[in-house]
Amino acid sequence: MADNSTTQTQNTTPQTEPQPGAQTGQQAAPAIDYGKIQQMLDGTLAAKEDTALKAYFKQQGLSQQEVEQAITAFKEQKAANQPDVVGMQNQITETQAQLAASQKAAQAAQVENAATMMAVSLGIEAKTIPYILKMADLSQVMGEDGKINEESLKTAVNKVLEDVPALKPQMDGKTGFTQVGTGGNPAQHPQQTTTTNQTAVPTKRWNRWN
Repeated sequence: MADNSTTQTQNTTPQTEPQPGAQTGQQAAPAIDYGKIQQMLDGTLAAKEDTALKAYFKQQGLSQQEVEQAITAFKEQKAANQPDVVGMQNQITETQAQLAASQKAAQAAQVENAATMMAVSLGIEAKTIPYILKMADLSQVMGEDGKINEESLKTAVNKVLEDVPALKPQMDGKTGFTQVGTGGNPAQHPQQTTTTNQTAVPTKRWNRWN
């Protein structure tokens, strides 16, 4: 019986009780409000500054009212000597915006000049070019490197000519060039025809009796 009791005692596994200080789960890290920390530090520094200033001015023999006036004057001078960071940032932002606008305007003028030269090379009349420039999508003509893509420019101009065929230059079917003048229709040259006919008719007929 003694052996059986010993065996049962050895086989029994003791249960470990949780310690009071053990964590049962992972706790979330507390949120840190850096704004409140900075506000607290600023308040502490301001209070220490006021204390130091009061002590200094009292050592100079000033009254309470004079001390307060001296502290106010000191803070005003200190604020005036400090740079206006917000104002400087606003000025920088405004300057950057102006530079960006100027650069954009210069690029637009460059693209417009290139489009005008392209339209002239295609034989488009000068009076038609402004309408083509207004209707053409030139937003993708200039690359990120600031250079104009000639193929994209030509495609944009031709797209307008395809959409509005009336803007295309009038080409002569025989020669392939733009027709200049009235052409070879005799009805459009009555004076020239009359002159030719008058030249062909003799002014006096020959008579053998003369």
